[in-house]
Order: sequence, then C-alpha cells, then structure tokens
Amino acid sequence: MKKYTIMICVSLLCIQNASCSSADMVEYDRFFNEIGEVRVGIADQDVDRIANPFVIIATPVIQSDTNASSPVFKLSAIFENRAKINDSWLTQGSVINGLRVIAIKQGSVVLGSENRAIELFLREKNENSIITIN
Repeated sequence: MKKYTIMICVSLLCIQNASCSSADMVEYDRFFNEIGEVRVGIADQDVDRIANPFVIIATPVIQSDTNASSPVFKLSAIFENRAKINDSWLTQGSVINGLRVIAIKQGSVVLGSENRAIELFLREKNENSIITIN
C-alpha cells in the first residue's frame, strides 16, 4: 500500500511539473520495485546455532574470612516490588543468606530472622548503606 501511495505522489508531481519523461517514470518504477521486494534474513534455527559473540569475563571469587560475624549485603536497586541485593533480584518473602525479605520500601529493604533485622538503604554517595535494627 505504501509503495502505491508513493508511486501516486511521484506520478502527480510529474504530471504537475510536466518535466518527467517516460524514461524517468521507468526509473521510478524500477526503484519502487526494488524497495518493495521482501527481504529475507537469517532463520531462527540458524541464529540458535551461532556462537555467542560476546566475551564473558569470569569475576574472581573472593574468599571470605571464616571468622566473619555476618554476611555483607549490598542493595543495588529497587524496582516495583523487587529488590536487587548482592546481584540477585528478590521479592518479599525471598531468603538470602538465612535472612528473609520482610519489606520492600521506596528507598530501603528490610531483611530479618527471628532474632535480628537489617534495613538496607539505597546507597548515597559517601554514606553508609547498612543500618542494623535490634
């Protein structure tokens, strides 16, 4: 439909200007036929067989100190009813390092167990991001 609309507009312009020759019209027809051809890309099954072109860099595993008293939590993002803590997206009720996500607020997340609670805040520049509530 678009091809025919363009052809009609060009034809009207040629008629109005009366400067288009039949050779010009043949050239326009050839041009519109070329852009009207259906282009075929690669098949979906061929895309699945292609190797991943991106380089995957393994991040080194940091050995934690066995004497550490509590795990470290890093709140990276809050989106709707999900929170990204330690590179994992969690919802209310999810468990991470033995603590359950109790509440997801606008700027913080509350983690807790029977005997302790931690509220993580989205990190502001040069501010502490973890507050412990007893």
